[in-house]
Amino acid sequence: MKKVLMIGFTSLLFLLLAGCTSGGNISVDQDNYEAIQERGTIVVGMECAYAPFNWTVEEANASDIAVMIDSTSNYCDGYDVQVALAIADGLGVNLVVKAVEWDGLIPSLAESAQIDMIIAGMSPTAERALTVSFSEEYYHSTHVVVLRSDSTYASATSIDDFAGASVVGQMSTIYDDLIVQMTGATHENPLGDVPTIVTSINSGTYDATILELPVAIAICESNPDLTYITFEEGDGFDVSYEDSAVAIAVRQSDVTLLANINTILESISSQSREEWMIAAIDRQP
Repeated sequence: MKKVLMIGFTSLLFLLLAGCTSGGNISVDQDNYEAIQERGTIVVGMECAYAPFNWTVEEANASDIAVMIDSTSNYCDGYDVQVALAIADGLGVNLVVKAVEWDGLIPSLAESAQIDMIIAGMSPTAERALTVSFSEEYYHSTHVVVLRSDSTYASATSIDDFAGASVVGQMSTIYDDLIVQMTGATHENPLGDVPTIVTSINSGTYDATILELPVAIAICESNPDLTYITFEEGDGFDVSYEDSAVAIAVRQSDVTLLANINTILESISSQSREEWMIAAIDRQP
């Protein structure tokens, strides 16, 4: 009987928390800080498919960091989840994770208010800042080229060494935009997500892609036929601060929430951030 009651209570609690993800008086044109506090949850959106920043795991393989993905039985783990947990803890609320495809993240935040913040390895570009507001950076990335270890381009030491290579990027990201800097490379039509890109590189459909270093490390650890190339200063990509920084996005109306997020980020040391990233790379599938 105790087991039955506990299962019933747990199910009821889950339903109540699930209801909280869309409940409350959340609006795209008001400061929602008090509403989030009253609701007791903050909803973060991420792809849950971008290791080591975020990825999906089954419950049996979930770490202590992983959080159940809203409306599913799977969990999301990764560096972004660790940061999101720190934000939720600092705000004194529970964390809810929603898996959202990349192109749907900003609309889910700024248009439909299905989520309260985006923590998804997103760079605070000027174009995105027209629609959402960004926190201070929570990570800073180096951009590298990922390709097969047996590729004719594997010995490249400069982005000018890829003449004739077919290079593909992720749609609506800096990775796709940077391909034009690779002199003589063919800029292929972008793909929707990184796992699809990795499959296409493994199969030989395309020669290379551009990713940030932690993602490249994670991918190459899981795909032994792939490698990545870093470049010396002057031989690599010309990337602005806004394109190499990674920040949290909130609605432009959420001024109070943004201020509190920045305060929490200031309390997380550089050492802790690096330790979190190393740990995420070590445990990613």
